[in-house]
Amino acid sequence: MKALAAVVLAFLFPAVVWAQLSSSPIPRFTATALTGEKVSSDKLIGQPTILIVTPSKDAAEDTRLWVKALRKNIDVKAIRIRDVLAIDLPFFMSESDAIGRAKKKIPARYFDQTWIFAEQDLENALGIPANSHKAFVIVLDSAGRVLSRVEGEPNSARIDQVQSAVLSTKP
Repeated sequence: MKALAAVVLAFLFPAVVWAQLSSSPIPRFTATALTGEKVSSDKLIGQPTILIVTPSKDAAEDTRLWVKALRKNIDVKAIRIRDVLAIDLPFFMSESDAIGRAKKKIPARYFDQTWIFAEQDLENALGIPANSHKAFVIVLDSAGRVLSRVEGEPNSARIDQVQSAVLSTKP
């Protein structure tokens, strides 16, 4: 019985976190852009933003698919898009090592839009399981409030959900 309760709680936790997140401001955090610039959650205020959170190497393919889908379906001039690489660095790897590895995979024109986040605070606050095999797409309004959250590879329903959230940010 205890095992069943633990399984039920494990499945409900992301839903409970998401219910608390909906329309709440994104938690404060700092990260490092691939350019080396330190950035904070304050950079997400003032313009609607889509965050693509990549919590593991296995989620990278979902992220690539989302980038393509967003370019095709969203007016990228009307909304800021940032990719957050949420990395649980082993003790022997520095943040600069992680940035160097990421730069080998990501085109230089996206270095300022790709942030390395080596802490789990943001993942925990957004209900993203550490090392998830799925990418997460978070839509924020100009005040930094979470409007939508989807996970996994893009499909028509998820793209529609993101598009609806983006449209809700227009005056």
